[in-house]
Amino acid sequence: GPIQATSAPATTPKALIMRPCAGHDPGLLDNLRSLASARSTLPLKVVMAVDDPDDLARPAIEAALIELRAAGIDASFELVANRGPNRKASILAGLLERHPEPGIVVNIDSNVDLSGFDFDRLFAPLLGDRSIGAIWVPWSERPPAGTPGLGSRASEALLGGSLTAFPLLCGIYPQGLVGKFWAAPRAAIDRIDFGDLTHYLGEDLEMARRLRAIDLEIEAASLLVRSPGQAPSFAAAIERFARWMLVVRGQKLPLSFSYPAFFFATPLVLVLAAIGAIARPELGLIAAGLALFARATVTLAARHWSGRGLALGPALVDAVLADLVLGLAWLRAFGSREVSWRGHRLRVERGGRLRALDP
Repeated sequence: GPIQATSAPATTPKALIMRPCAGHDPGLLDNLRSLASARSTLPLKVVMAVDDPDDLARPAIEAALIELRAAGIDASFELVANRGPNRKASILAGLLERHPEPGIVVNIDSNVDLSGFDFDRLFAPLLGDRSIGAIWVPWSERPPAGTPGLGSRASEALLGGSLTAFPLLCGIYPQGLVGKFWAAPRAAIDRIDFGDLTHYLGEDLEMARRLRAIDLEIEAASLLVRSPGQAPSFAAAIERFARWMLVVRGQKLPLSFSYPAFFFATPLVLVLAAIGAIARPELGLIAAGLALFARATVTLAARHWSGRGLALGPALVDAVLADLVLGLAWLRAFGSREVSWRGHRLRVERGGRLRALDP
């Protein structure tokens, strides 16, 4: 049932739920108030924050606070001064500084739907295993039915029909951490200088690296949440994923070179198979068949674990769109170190450090 306010002994751990916001995305109010239907036996302290007093998210935040407080949840709003080019990490750093109490700290991006989410399953490993530095929650992008725009469909395909689908990616790269939704012991976060993460575009990737450097483990939760996403143009979708790949280029350069051979290899294999078929048609056909079979398997597995079903027609569309977007985004990430993020221009320098280009 809904979270209820509880009186707990002083020794009972608490969870600080941080929800950084910026701008008014479609569905923002629904996402923020969805916490009221989540489940937790651990006391929660929810803080929604922006770094601009005129931020367009303010009305949705105020409306969500009314509903969360009516449900007995300790929820509040805070304005946090910007302290680095990564605005989200800056908000989180400010909230961590203002709320130093021990327990569990959680980041949940404003575009995550928490309807019915079970926080007890998320928190249980953190309360029982001190070797865990952070747990992140895989998510799928599920735009509402009838959402217009090829960009929205392409984003859904890439995040729910390829190896970049997070339910699959957490098994391929278990050392990573995806920053949309994570939970960590406060004691672990205090050891990694979180404020310095504001100088990285991929604060989550750097956070994971620092936690592993102090011999703490990163785990993916056996849970799945939904993000409604947006309705960007196809070009905007390319820019979005190019920004993600620029994180890998800046902070994990050797890993970025594996993308063509691993994440969108099917078109490349088919081209090579066609060339090979000129000399040995039977081998070319076998290679093409194996490539298509492998891609179909990946697509169907990604759709299943992302909760999107196994329909063959949409799966074919997923495969084509996902590989096209990944390929174009990869080329874009290697073509420029500059990105636009929430209306701000940024540059990823060598070594992954982030520099603001706005005056």
